[in-house]
Amino acid sequence: MTRNWGIPSKDEHTAFRDAKTAKPLMTLAVSAVFGVIGASIAALSFTAARTLLVDLFHGISLAGAVVAAGFGCWSYIWLARPRFAAHFSGKGDAFSSLLRFYVRAAIILFAVLIAGKYAGLIAPDIIGVILLCASGGAGAAAAFQTVLAFVPYYDEDR
Repeated sequence: MTRNWGIPSKDEHTAFRDAKTAKPLMTLAVSAVFGVIGASIAALSFTAARTLLVDLFHGISLAGAVVAAGFGCWSYIWLARPRFAAHFSGKGDAFSSLLRFYVRAAIILFAVLIAGKYAGLIAPDIIGVILLCASGGAGAAAAFQTVLAFVPYYDEDR
């Protein structure tokens, strides 16, 4: 089973020695927690956006919500591109750098969520809706990124 759990793809003895610093079980646990955080932020963001603009996901406003969510999603993917590339190349990060990335990303996701929720205090509600939809898209991308670590043989389906 080919999975990138932080263990580099080398011969068995070297990979076994490197597992001490890579910490594959901790990598899986932290990835799972970050995936839950990302999915939660997506759900909270879209729910808050729907409360700010009642008819948000109907008609023309749906297109704006999709564009804002897509912007958030692709922004996250672009910023996290080394981590996405690691899933496809097999060259994963060490546990410590992955943990630092997840902490920074979670803080930024929460910051954008909070900014979207309270943007209505100083700006029109539509700005808050756009920020919340972007936050939801980024949270969904973060959840998807962590799911890649748990999908066996995803690269062999081609």
